[in-house]
Amino acid sequence: MTMDPILLVDDEEELRLLLRDSLRQDGFQVEDAPDANTALALMATKHYPVVITDLNMPGGPTGFDLIQAVKALDPLTLCVVITGYASMETAIQSVKFGAYDFVQKPFKLAEIEAVVGRAMDHAALLSQLEGYQKDLEARVLAKVEAFREYQEEVLKLNDLLLASQDELDEGPLMEPFMAHLAGRFNPLRHAVLLPTAVDGWTPLLGDGLDLPALPKPAALKEPMDWGSVEGEAEGYLVPLRRGATLLAAVHVAFPWRTSFQPDDRAFVFWRRQAEAALYGLARVRAHVRNLGRTPLP
Repeated sequence: MTMDPILLVDDEEELRLLLRDSLRQDGFQVEDAPDANTALALMATKHYPVVITDLNMPGGPTGFDLIQAVKALDPLTLCVVITGYASMETAIQSVKFGAYDFVQKPFKLAEIEAVVGRAMDHAALLSQLEGYQKDLEARVLAKVEAFREYQEEVLKLNDLLLASQDELDEGPLMEPFMAHLAGRFNPLRHAVLLPTAVDGWTPLLGDGLDLPALPKPAALKEPMDWGSVEGEAEGYLVPLRRGATLLAAVHVAFPWRTSFQPDDRAFVFWRRQAEAALYGLARVRAHVRNLGRTPLP
């Protein structure tokens, strides 16, 4: 049985207390109020899945008034109406005002307990559906926000790629790419290495590494786990390639286990743009060599 309380509203104290005690014995939590104003004051402090109210409450707002106020205050609250009128028209009118169901006096306790049980089940379903709706909305908003962030990332990296066309050296070309990587993934250490003609490495940017301990450039085909420096919990050595040609390698390391993976979509896009920038520089240098000119330092 749900732990959310029912609110019982009736100006007849004897009947109200009788119903309250009976429903409590049936396993429901019940709070009660002698009039509509007191009921609304209670509703301002908490959610009641079901409100049981008499229609005829002299000296203040009627049950009809309460039903309308409840629907405006908490649309997920269901109203069960108790009416002493013999006219079915009055009961039907209460449903038109927004009541979930009605019970006519005189009634048996088992009858109202059954109606309240159905109302509580229905209220639980409404609450569950609202939870699903909120979860769906949150998921959609998260997807929209992720797409917006990815669009921004694409534009930033495209700008870096365009700016790289003015560079004639790997250092100035890669500096803004590495600054973007550092801001996006927050690694503890990062470095750029260039392959040498003798199948070794030369550092270009970033923190130093034990170069002799690194795998030979020819062996670096795919990203490798490489977080062996003390204090690093996780690290990767990632090749930047154009086809079969190794252009450079990037090392990123983190002081803790992270969700970062080399196949992360954002990192893959960063990698592809950095590779395109390096490849563009390599083509310029090749073109200059073909013209018999000396490349600028």
